[in-house]
Amino acid sequence: MSGKTGPALRIRVARQDDVEALLAIFALYVTQGTVSFEYQVPTVSAFREKIAHILGDYPVFVALMGDAPVGYCYASRFRGQAAYDWAVETTIYIHPAHHGQGIGRRLYQTLEDALARQRVITLYACISAAHAQSVAFHHHLGYREMARFQGVGYKMGEWLDIIWMEKRLSPKPDKPDPFIPFGMLEQGDVGAV
Repeated sequence: MSGKTGPALRIRVARQDDVEALLAIFALYVTQGTVSFEYQVPTVSAFREKIAHILGDYPVFVALMGDAPVGYCYASRFRGQAAYDWAVETTIYIHPAHHGQGIGRRLYQTLEDALARQRVITLYACISAAHAQSVAFHHHLGYREMARFQGVGYKMGEWLDIIWMEKRLSPKPDKPDPFIPFGMLEQGDVGAV
């Protein structure tokens, strides 16, 4: 045994030059299973636009081993109306070769820390019920199942259920402070893990 370890895991805010690597990770979930309900892998330009749009208000974090992205996560607006400013939908994708290494937990912790600074109170995750590993992962991180929609999506020859899971970052105040867009946070050490 040499005692050598691999490159250290780093987490930082995603940049435009990460887009192609992040899309390559997402493409695995589009083409090889029922985690994503997408049928087609987005174009690089469409995916670049999506990431830029999310970063207008919410964080997108990338996990790197060395300089190679191995996973990413982000939050997005839960619903369009202003009354939902304190709720987000979370999304995470880890390259399958790196499952079970604690990357997802570290990414979500970084995401939750940033969202708390943005004054977000409630997180929601919409998960394919066929993906028991993702359901268990979210449960382990404190999410609880709130709803199940039966046979709502059709992909790869089967009707699939989805599960909505919820996690509260803080108690609901009588009157919440205004939501702070991610770009307005003092970035300093945000995501520098």
